[in-house]
Amino acid sequence: MRELDLIFYYTKENRYSFNALGGALESSGLIGVDILLPKTEKTLVEDVSASLEKGRATAIALSFFTAQAPHTAMLIKRLRGRFGSRVFILAGGPHPSGAPEAVRAMGVDYVIKGEGEKAIIDLSRALLKGEAPVETIITTPRDLIMDDYLPFSPKWHMFGSIEITRGCPFGCSYCQTAYLFGARQRHRSLDNILSIVGLMNAEGLTDIRFLSPDAFAYGSKDGRTLALGKVEALLKGTREIIGSKGKIFFGTFPSEVRPDHVTLETLELTCRYASNKRLVIGAQSGSPRMLETIRRGHTVYDIYRAAELAAAAGFDANIDFIFGLPGETEHDAELTIKVITDLVKIGARIHAHTFMPLPQTPFARESPVPLSARTEKLLRTLCSRGHAFGQWERQRVTGGAGRKTI
Repeated sequence: MRELDLIFYYTKENRYSFNALGGALESSGLIGVDILLPKTEKTLVEDVSASLEKGRATAIALSFFTAQAPHTAMLIKRLRGRFGSRVFILAGGPHPSGAPEAVRAMGVDYVIKGEGEKAIIDLSRALLKGEAPVETIITTPRDLIMDDYLPFSPKWHMFGSIEITRGCPFGCSYCQTAYLFGARQRHRSLDNILSIVGLMNAEGLTDIRFLSPDAFAYGSKDGRTLALGKVEALLKGTREIIGSKGKIFFGTFPSEVRPDHVTLETLELTCRYASNKRLVIGAQSGSPRMLETIRRGHTVYDIYRAAELAAAAGFDANIDFIFGLPGETEHDAELTIKVITDLVKIGARIHAHTFMPLPQTPFARESPVPLSARTEKLLRTLCSRGHAFGQWERQRVTGGAGRKTI
């Protein structure tokens, strides 16, 4: 059996996906694979060249969002022009999962559609044997048991957030999460999470971040009714392991929470055990009609209440809004402007996004509605005063922004 260099293009935007793949390979115990983690195109080329000079099988792995697709297509073209068929190029992540045929046409050898853990193990094993799979689009079922794999790889020094939940029952029209990972939430077990926290603590890593579509829904059977006992067990158990000097970040980057799940109880648990004083809350619109259209499953009242409760508990709220949603009218935009203005008075900061159609979502074929002059003026004013932030202007030019998915 030959040896394989698996070269992850380990950029800041995509490291969470690669951490999961590294954890899967370490969990598998597969022998003969080494992972390299270049962070720039220059070091990527250097690592590929060095691997080929050693006579090893060489595979470049790319993971990317829809907003990154144009740049990644050019990168693939440059890599193929430089290395030809001497390397395998693999693609996975949100955009390849949603548009596998289009990504295959970019010039990659294999596209992993869906969850990548088992696929990367099987593909690596095949490449080690010199038995390249015939199927170039590898579709994975949405039934992965999270406890079967580490969320990152200590062996290859790939540490990061602990993914605790996959899937979302709401199926928002603009978001890929439910369509990539399923409507049924799957949770990493408490014992498994605490064992990973213990592993990090032994490495001297005591800043613990959790990765979840909705942190407050951890342990919930349906993602709608909260299981506060399980949330507390998670936070309390983590605190006991890392001690008072360690830090827990919950309901903030790289996770967020739903406004209807911001309650006195969830805030009290966060205050008691966690270290963050910021919450990331997904609102998306201030129009009741638009919230119903995009299937958010919460109300405008829930947004106000979440902001007020968070402020009263001493949290700074970063509240997500998406502008230019399909079907948004001038009246809808005015309602959103009013809500945003009110939220800023409460003390919230607005995280502004521009809508982008993402593959495999109900809005995949829709286009952004142009922002009104009044909306643009408000956003620029708020950004200049520190009350709003985000890449909404760049996203509008490049076609919008995709929601982050794992």
